[in-house]
Amino acid sequence: MQTIALENEGIETARFFGDVEGVVKTALPAYLIEQTQSRIDKAASRINAYAQKYACDHDTVKRSLQTDATFLAKVETQNPLWEEDAMEWEYWLEEYRSWRNRLETISRR
Repeated sequence: MQTIALENEGIETARFFGDVEGVVKTALPAYLIEQTQSRIDKAASRINAYAQKYACDHDTVKRSLQTDATFLAKVETQNPLWEEDAMEWEYWLEEYRSWRNRLETISRR
């Protein structure tokens, strides 16, 4: 178990809401859920921006780039830096999955 130091004012204020340890045990999960959801929302926003830019979802773009020469030519013409977009899109997808997993873990407790 880890000990966390709190300012006296924080402890005094927490006492107004009940047992300090109980307040912290209630507040910390709520804070973690809020912050984790914020990260999920940011990743989802970035993922959606790429989906709009390429007018389809990531899996479709990835598959089409590998199998459809016409699609690849169109993408290269309209988005010369598509490879950078693809790497960033992958990054945000992984961030989204990772934070969703964390949220599920936090929510189970």
